Amino acid sequence: MKNSLTINSGSVLPVDTIRFIRPIGAEERTRLVERYGEDAADFNIAIHFADKSTKLARQSLDDVRGQGIGLVNVGADRHVVAANIKRADPFTKDDAAKLVGERGYTLSQTFRSRVETTAGTVLSSATPAQIMERRTKAIETSGPKTPAQG
Repeated sequence: MKNSLTINSGSVLPVDTIRFIRPIGAEERTRLVERYGEDAADFNIAIHFADKSTKLARQSLDDVRGQGIGLVNVGADRHVVAANIKRADPFTKDDAAKLVGERGYTLSQTFRSRVETTAGTVLSSATPAQIMERRTKAIETSGPKTPAQG
């Protein structure tokens, strides 16, 4: 698996700093175009980093996979770099209560696991076992895709 991702006009990003990647939907794309102009219509994914910054890219999730980066869908259309996953732990009702009560978070969905990555923690609607199975599959199947010889 590669340790860097090339996006847009040749920017190279270290994958160990990526928290998650998510596709940009039509509604969000419309808002981007209104705010930044027609050039923003070409963006397909948002890359979220450990430092909470975000970078938009013209590549698709398939383009990222095509560069040899294995991705794990952790739910809510968020994809984590498989090699970045260190472990997945159960996310309990007590954990949820602490986030809501002590830290003031609003949880809009049911989370089943807390995924620890090299770039920070991500909550997931998948179970810890599902996350690790997906991680294994993504690592096994990642690698640059070459056109079929014929």
